[in-house]
Amino acid sequence: MTKYKEIIATLRQQDDILAEHWEEEIDTIIHKLKFLTPDAIPSVCIVDQNNFQVIYSEELQEKVKVAGGTLADNLHSDIAVFIILQRDESLYSVIPTFINLQADSKAVANNNIYIVQTHQFNESEENYLQDVEILAEIIQPKYFIFGRNGSDWIKFDLS
Repeated sequence: MTKYKEIIATLRQQDDILAEHWEEEIDTIIHKLKFLTPDAIPSVCIVDQNNFQVIYSEELQEKVKVAGGTLADNLHSDIAVFIILQRDESLYSVIPTFINLQADSKAVANNNIYIVQTHQFNESEENYLQDVEILAEIIQPKYFIFGRNGSDWIKFDLS
């Protein structure tokens, strides 16, 4: 059973309306992306601002998959989207170093670097749907607009 199905099952015991909302939202995202070709599913790498360590877990992998990507477990040149989890304002002084180290990646070449500004990202089950919406807006922007751009995440523009 997937994590989101577990969460929805638990929610049903507490708040059936909320559980139905979650299920409908996630099913809609999955349905919209159902017919993506493999080349339309980008490799995504999520790193923490602190030391730019790659963040990887089964739950995060599931979230990225639901949102239309594949989660990389290490840094490599085929990464199409970099997502950096911001911890504080010092990110903007250290991000050029990270970009220079990843200069040969598809993400840098195509200006696909994003910053998640919400501190709740990937912190608890209650944020699962929010996390998927943030990821879907970033990974598959042609298909999703949830209104989180500018509040929960921003695109880091290299130009």
